Amino acid sequence: MLNRTFTPFILLFAFLGGCAPGAAPSVRHSSKFPSSIALLPLSSEAIDVRAPELVRSLFDTYLSAANFNLADIKGTDQKLEGLGISEGGQLNAFPPKKLAETLGVDALLYGDIEEFNNANIGVYAKRAVKVRLWLVDPETGATIWESERSKANAQLGLSKEAAKDILVSGYAGKAVENIMNNPLRPEAEDAVRLLVRDLGKARRDW
Repeated sequence: MLNRTFTPFILLFAFLGGCAPGAAPSVRHSSKFPSSIALLPLSSEAIDVRAPELVRSLFDTYLSAANFNLADIKGTDQKLEGLGISEGGQLNAFPPKKLAETLGVDALLYGDIEEFNNANIGVYAKRAVKVRLWLVDPETGATIWESERSKANAQLGLSKEAAKDILVSGYAGKAVENIMNNPLRPEAEDAVRLLVRDLGKARRDW
């Protein structure tokens, strides 16, 4: 026979279990999904100065292919230059509403490259890209969507020969990417693709 003393606690746990985050219904927004979006220059914590341009270019390609109504990226940059903005780290100098008015859009898409690294010490090699993307309502300045994705490929050399192979192949691959001016392109493309998919799902569920 069930002890009456514990019955309320069992009912409480059952209620909380039914309210787990995974079981919660999708949040519906009171306003429509933004009809026009400006993809702003990305801020970056990466040492490689090519990272922001490469990743932003990939975003432009994938977002356009997914039928997002993006403001022309060259036009965006020209208008931002009129405000003295040439890189993502300068965006915080202006409120979102001012940026949106200047660019003539309904929403602003910000991004930050949190990791963009190609490390190779022979016994261990790792290629990693991590990007955060967020959509801002310029009227309120509030973030109305946000996601973060990463992609990494790693190799471990447990013998001298394996470590040598990793070192040689890693440097060779890096040299080719430098010649093509496409550092960490596969990893960056995977991270971007996942983020665009996340935003697409948010648009469908809006």
